[in-house]
Amino acid sequence: MFTTLYIRELQNYLYSLRFQVSFVIVVLVFSLGSVSFVSSFKGMHDNYAKYNQAQQESLAKRAENLSKVATQPSSFVTSPRENSVIADCKESYLPNRIEYSAYNVFGYSVRHDSNNPLLSRGDSLSWSFIVSMFLSFITLLFAFDAISGEKEERTLALVFSNAVPRRTFLCSKLLSIVTIVGMMELVGIIISLLILAVSGQVQLNGSFLMETGGFVLISLLFITTFAVFGLLSSVVTRYSNISLLISLCFWLFAAVIIPNTSVFWAKKLFGIPASEEVDRKRREASDDINRNAPPGSWSSNGGDAFFPRHELRAKNQTNLMNNDKKFNDAYYLQQFRQFEQTRNFTLLSPIAQFDYMNEAFLGGGYLRFQKNWNDLHAFQERFLQWFKDIDANDSGSPHWYNPYEDYSTSKKSVAVDQIPQYQEQIASFGQRIEFISGYLIAMIITIAVLFMACFYFFTRYDVR
Repeated sequence: MFTTLYIRELQNYLYSLRFQVSFVIVVLVFSLGSVSFVSSFKGMHDNYAKYNQAQQESLAKRAENLSKVATQPSSFVTSPRENSVIADCKESYLPNRIEYSAYNVFGYSVRHDSNNPLLSRGDSLSWSFIVSMFLSFITLLFAFDAISGEKEERTLALVFSNAVPRRTFLCSKLLSIVTIVGMMELVGIIISLLILAVSGQVQLNGSFLMETGGFVLISLLFITTFAVFGLLSSVVTRYSNISLLISLCFWLFAAVIIPNTSVFWAKKLFGIPASEEVDRKRREASDDINRNAPPGSWSSNGGDAFFPRHELRAKNQTNLMNNDKKFNDAYYLQQFRQFEQTRNFTLLSPIAQFDYMNEAFLGGGYLRFQKNWNDLHAFQERFLQWFKDIDANDSGSPHWYNPYEDYSTSKKSVAVDQIPQYQEQIASFGQRIEFISGYLIAMIITIAVLFMACFYFFTRYDVR
């Protein structure tokens, strides 16, 4: 019985005009998105290579003076991700540059890969964006009249004049919608993979194909969410036009209202101090440190490393750095907490759930930034210990560690290949599965609640 109903629904959808138009649109958008990615990714990769070369040249110059290697800030910039064709994870809006030295991790900023940062505004046509914006809408178009439409056409009463269980009928509707939309997505992805393979910009290795497979499974779960809601809207109304209106309101809520009001709710519900206020308090504390410093704490003699007041200067500079670090790290922690709380609030939207699941599974976005931020702090401690170990063996150094200047530590040269350099550690698939679990549970609960509501109303639906 289920198979017969399922095949019947598939045939109806395959022969419909809405499928033909939707299929052409999906294939076209996937193709355009892949061509766009190939073009932009090459430019980003070239810019990143140039930036890395400049960093290496700067490091080679500093290697002539060990203290400058330790004190002068370096920048870590995240590399372009090949799997960003699957989902860009909003990385164009997130910090992608972190400044650090052997003494401290100073802060983060956004480095634009484009010559004109104004052109970087907007979402790329990644697979994730196509599914979340286009396929979610198309799913609702297939589902909004699945029940009410048959009632209007007088076919629903005919179906139930036979011994057809309502749960079987409802499940066949749901599975056929997910199948037809999933089939369109799969064709689009295959075409996209062919374009990527011809371009040579992305290595279609086992890891990438595994990420592709994971994305398809996540997408099917996401499509199911919208299919269930479309069916729900179809069984709570008697007319298809009302069902369509409800479905469109749901799509606008999930795709437009929740994402575009997140900043407002972040400020209202999870407010943090303004950066100007934090900076004012930090400067006041720095002024107190300078006022209470012993006389001569700012004296220096570049020609004499053992100039006694260099020790006072090093202590004062260390106190100033620790003061900045205390205020900055506390403020960064508040920013992270506000961002994470806002993300949890936006989980009301299935599109947000879908985006966060892709981010977690692909190892990108905020989770990538947070991992690099934490890893860089651990690296900074090892970097400082490396510097102190070499400095300790230099009899020409008084070993007064100044985090900003080279007055009172070793100025010997060091081989570039001996200098510790931070390398990003990509999250393993095991870690990614751990990251995704919370969002996966949220989406499964969403589907379960919507389906139970849909089944409840359908068992009481008047098919006459």
